[in-house]
Amino acid sequence: MTTADVSGGAEYYAANYPDYARQNPPRKIEFYLSLVRSWAPPPARLHEIGVGLGAFLQRAAREYHCSGSDVNAFGVDAARRRAPGADVQLGSCERIPREPPVDLVVAFDVLEHLPDLDEALTLVGQRLAAAHGVLIGVVPVYDGPLGWLVRLLDHDPTHVSKWPRDAWVRTLERHGFDVVATGGILRRLVFGRWYLHLTRPVWLWRRIGSALWFVARAPERV
Repeated sequence: MTTADVSGGAEYYAANYPDYARQNPPRKIEFYLSLVRSWAPPPARLHEIGVGLGAFLQRAAREYHCSGSDVNAFGVDAARRRAPGADVQLGSCERIPREPPVDLVVAFDVLEHLPDLDEALTLVGQRLAAAHGVLIGVVPVYDGPLGWLVRLLDHDPTHVSKWPRDAWVRTLERHGFDVVATGGILRRLVFGRWYLHLTRPVWLWRRIGSALWFVARAPERV
């Protein structure tokens, strides 16, 4: 298994993401979709690693041929209800379809959970379509002027890779991915009511945002 085996089911979300709906507002999902559309226009074949409770998959399935995976059975059930047309499986990167290969893998706030990130990135690279496959992801970052705040507010025990933004880029490149675009996100639930999700200006948030988004082309194959 290439991601943390969360056995808590619903309890995991209650303990770590009690405001899941507020933390996944439509404008956030639409930003993710704008990245996806820019690099893999519909109707492409998309697989989401770590579907959570299915907020992104529900929206993406209107335009893409979707599949997904998650190690949390409660999340898998929720995603299946939200996106009945998507093939959602219990598991991790090993659930990415082999044939035909997918055009796009998305991993929003997932890679930091993976206990064997090297194995996971190897699998992603192998399962993406060789000629045009793309990995799009978002990860929290713990450097820059907001790094101390990210660490202070991060109570999820399954976050095993608490890295600066440059370390994520170097790791992707070490696995043969071509990182073609990056940006930053300032995001935070404020007073339990308002969810900030700022991505512009790109030049500012790329260096100081609390999260990094990236687009990486699949490794070349010999």
